[in-house]
Amino acid sequence: MDRDTSSILSGVDLSRFDDGYARAAAQRSETQTAYEDIPDGFYDASVEEVQLGQTASTGNPMIVWKLRIHGPECVGKAITKVRIITDKTLGFVKQDLERLDLRLDRLSDLPARAEQMINREVRIFKRTNPQRQWTDVFFVPPRRGPGSEARRQEGWATGTDDDLPF
Repeated sequence: MDRDTSSILSGVDLSRFDDGYARAAAQRSETQTAYEDIPDGFYDASVEEVQLGQTASTGNPMIVWKLRIHGPECVGKAITKVRIITDKTLGFVKQDLERLDLRLDRLSDLPARAEQMINREVRIFKRTNPQRQWTDVFFVPPRRGPGSEARRQEGWATGTDDDLPF
């Protein structure tokens, strides 16, 4: 629905600002710069802020994490991860919380324990779909070095301590 805004703005005289507006440079805040230009990929980050809120359109609860990137690129920039909470997303919510080492018996305990996620180190993956104009951030398991995985025992599975087949 198109609205006629001419009657709303007709009584406002902005002409006194014309000269200053022509000379003014557009301002970019530090926080705006921190959120821009983060390419898709894997990053090491930490949780800087956690907010619980509701979506404007449906009123569904949501968790919003503000993450600060530590590397390997975009050090110091911030990125936001949002998880809407519905019956269909509960498994993803639980996975997100557990990747931040927050294990809950009941989701209703989250408001009281959300602060425990602050300063938590996390590995993230950012993915953008330019056709649909969306960006998503995923918490991913930490990388494991070659010595951190349980070694598979080599040799014969005979139930004996020696490695002789006979």
